[in-house]
Amino acid sequence: MYVTALWFHNVLNVDCGVAVNVFWRQLTADQYDRSDTYGNKDLVVASRAGQIVDRAIKLLDTLPDDYRDFYARKLIARIEARTCKPTDT
Repeated sequence: MYVTALWFHNVLNVDCGVAVNVFWRQLTADQYDRSDTYGNKDLVVASRAGQIVDRAIKLLDTLPDDYRDFYARKLIARIEARTCKPTDT
């Protein structure tokens, strides 16, 4: 089975089996964590973005529920507008 980069996948084993994972780096070396030999950790930029999101959530947690919900949804909409590909309908 071949699984391309960024595809989620899973396998259900009904008896016994063996899995071998092999990863290839496709981007420049500076995009990967230096200790990530095969490119199977999150990219450096994605990891940093996740940390920023965690900090934003922590800041929003200081607001009352209704305000936290409003501003969280506003941030989600900004992220979606900038990053999500349009879906075919």
